[in-house]
Amino acid sequence: MKKRIHSIQQVNITSPTKKESEDAFIVHESAGIFGVLDGATPLTCFRDKDGHNGAYLAAQLFKKHFLSLPETAELSEEVVKANTKLREEMLANKINVEEGYERWSTCVAVVKIKENELHYAQLGDSMIMTGYEDGTSKVLTKDTVEGISERSSRQRERDRKLGIEIPEEVYYREPLNRLRYNRSMANRENGYTVANGMKNIEPYIQSGAISLDKVRDVFIFSDGLFLPRHTLHDTYRRVRQFGLMSYIAQVTEYYQANDLRVDDRTAVWVTF
Repeated sequence: MKKRIHSIQQVNITSPTKKESEDAFIVHESAGIFGVLDGATPLTCFRDKDGHNGAYLAAQLFKKHFLSLPETAELSEEVVKANTKLREEMLANKINVEEGYERWSTCVAVVKIKENELHYAQLGDSMIMTGYEDGTSKVLTKDTVEGISERSSRQRERDRKLGIEIPEEVYYREPLNRLRYNRSMANRENGYTVANGMKNIEPYIQSGAISLDKVRDVFIFSDGLFLPRHTLHDTYRRVRQFGLMSYIAQVTEYYQANDLRVDDRTAVWVTF
């Protein structure tokens, strides 16, 4: 039996430190496609003729692509197609796509509701969860960005032992140098996953399908909704308990009270 959608709630709140949100959401109800995109803040000064940076452009390109799809679309294939478009757009803007930190990139978390199944595809740290009638929740995706600085440090150490010339770790105490190296770890072993125009992206897409039996909602969200020292299950429970906007207000208040950077906050919440 086809699962019927009861409600759809979407939110995209821009970080107070940014001129425009580098996140985006996808609500394409006629195709059953929903998602969240989180553009990675650029490490270069590129702006297009309208003043947009690579993070914004990457997220918006993916949004436009997924909003154009028919209900027959296969998510992983469409992630690859959108990623190819992203590469072409970067080349058209003379971006050096061989240099990791120059690429435009975005995390991707998309789902498609098909009859009584939920299909999903993901790259990065935007997450997909399902909630069940018995009050439990399930995380469908892995946050591949978590711990990337530590994995990068270990990779540099391995490379030094192989005789590869790499600056000493003191060099990477400078945030920009560390972040630039981290971007070189995209879509490789022990690295992290992201849509950034690289040609080898397909094997790194997390994808699957689950039954919607006893599922009461699907929650898709960017890392701006993560609450330090709390699990993703805690996040889901708080959203269920307080509501999406109230939870986001709590997260924002916590970050501001602890002098932490408030990120863009984006989510799509579909209930059945």
